[in-house]
Amino acid sequence: MFFKHVFLWVAICFALMLAIPIVSSPQAMWENARTELGLIESAFGTSDTVGLARSATETYNALFIDTGLIQKTRGAYVTREEQELGEAMVGGASRAVTGLTNNYLDTFAALTYVMILRVMIFVSWLPFILPFLLAAVGEGVTRRKIKFVTFGQYGAALYAGAMHMSVLIMMLPVLYLMAPMPMTPFFIPFWALIAAIPIIISIANASQILPR
Repeated sequence: MFFKHVFLWVAICFALMLAIPIVSSPQAMWENARTELGLIESAFGTSDTVGLARSATETYNALFIDTGLIQKTRGAYVTREEQELGEAMVGGASRAVTGLTNNYLDTFAALTYVMILRVMIFVSWLPFILPFLLAAVGEGVTRRKIKFVTFGQYGAALYAGAMHMSVLIMMLPVLYLMAPMPMTPFFIPFWALIAAIPIIISIANASQILPR
């Protein structure tokens, strides 16, 4: 059941990643990137922000420009001449459709850069949130041992609820990466605080799964 829920959320996230460029625009996405860089600067300072932006740009160039992937994608673009020819043959609907195609490709490229930037932010927070999450695991194990020693009851309903909640919380960083609006870099530590709750509850109430 757990893996079915994970697969479902992964499918939803993938569908959202493909759908976001349809409802957004490259101008809006790049404006989101500029706004988010301002939020990062207010949180980490100018020096760290410049470093993050440079790393994101270098990664984007290495993955998509240096490999020629962007150039290949440009092959799907519809030129102005092709738009005018299509409009003459089919009508105004042709220009609208080709315009949507070009807009989708540009927006997807901008979204990719924003996602890379957010991955960099997530990695920057890892040295701080990993010890906290490991401490949450230790807290859950300790509570479970206390229950075992004191003959306390394991809550099956609590365990099931915490596991379902864990799946949703696991997907929040993925949704954060794809969010079509500026996101504060403080989302990551806030997510870690929320994630600790089901971690502690599920481990503390895992009666037959974990060793005692």
